[in-house]
Amino acid sequence: MDLNLSESQTILRQSAREFLAAECPPSLVRSMEDDPRGYTDELWRRIAQMGWLGILVPEEYGGYEGTFLDLLVLLQETGRAALPGPFFSTAVLAGFALLEGASAQQKRSLLPRLCSGELLASLALGEPGVDFGLDHLTTSAVEHDGGYAITGTKTFVPDAHVAELLLCVASRPGGATNAVSAFLVQTSSPGISVTPLQTNLRDKQFEVVFADVRAQAGDLLGTDGGARPWLERSLERAMVAKCAEMVGAGQKVLEMTVEYAKVRVQFGKPIGTLQALQHHCANLATSIETAELMTYRAGWLIEQGLPCRKDVLRAKAWTNEACKRAAALGHQVHGGMGFTREYDLYLYTGRMTAYALSVGATGWCLDHLADEIGLARPE
Repeated sequence: MDLNLSESQTILRQSAREFLAAECPPSLVRSMEDDPRGYTDELWRRIAQMGWLGILVPEEYGGYEGTFLDLLVLLQETGRAALPGPFFSTAVLAGFALLEGASAQQKRSLLPRLCSGELLASLALGEPGVDFGLDHLTTSAVEHDGGYAITGTKTFVPDAHVAELLLCVASRPGGATNAVSAFLVQTSSPGISVTPLQTNLRDKQFEVVFADVRAQAGDLLGTDGGARPWLERSLERAMVAKCAEMVGAGQKVLEMTVEYAKVRVQFGKPIGTLQALQHHCANLATSIETAELMTYRAGWLIEQGLPCRKDVLRAKAWTNEACKRAAALGHQVHGGMGFTREYDLYLYTGRMTAYALSVGATGWCLDHLADEIGLARPE
């Protein structure tokens, strides 16, 4: 297993870092916290021009047709820049689902628009009491007049306010046990209501209520009741993708913390000369670097088409806790300054800790990892 970046990946990382430094400075990230949409049209247009939205999409659909590791390299840089906007929800959450579950006709219709930046989309999965995964879903889709009627509540749907399309995951009552289906639903459809959720991160998360929302047979992704296998694959990829984003934020925190320890003078010398703070920085570096290695190991297995579920679960569980530790250490070194919103540190530590609760929180990952190694879950 060779986890060194290829020449093209090194170029991608450098170009992404330079682009984001110029186009997405911390001042823009701050301003987007209070912006109703959370992104600018100009930045979104430039991202589409860079080919990032279609980095995994085959060329026949207007994409770049890169590798999964290419995506991880890119997401590390977007995490390092705290990129605001619907990139992850559109290119990763919705993009993976379309690549895995859409028919050829659906791909021809949707993927070119996604790659060009015209189509914004998101995944409606989480529910009250079910933050992730495909079990215990209460949103249901029942057959109605040759199509389906969808009823239920989805929570923490990212960027639902700007998404044209939601990929709604619903259970199929009367079908096989644990049968789930996925549907393409326009956010403008009658019966859909979108309510913003207030979060500490000030990101754009929403509750979406489906009240007898109609979907046609052509809106179904894959087979009726048979979405679980390909949805699990797409969610595994999303978990590792989120790890890469978290690692990028962690690397930025490490850089800021080390630099601050070098220049902050106390008792006549830089605080970085104090052994206790040196240990904090060393532990911070260890947390982020181990998370990076586990993320890329899982990503390499995915790219090679090898069994990867245990590695994905381990990577997300470890990265969650590693980033929470790293965020705490960064704040300890910075002291009171690190907790002010006038200082940039919170832009990254806030994302690290919030992302640890999304796309597979630690408890969820450990429960499913216990299943994988042959242990029964507690009742």
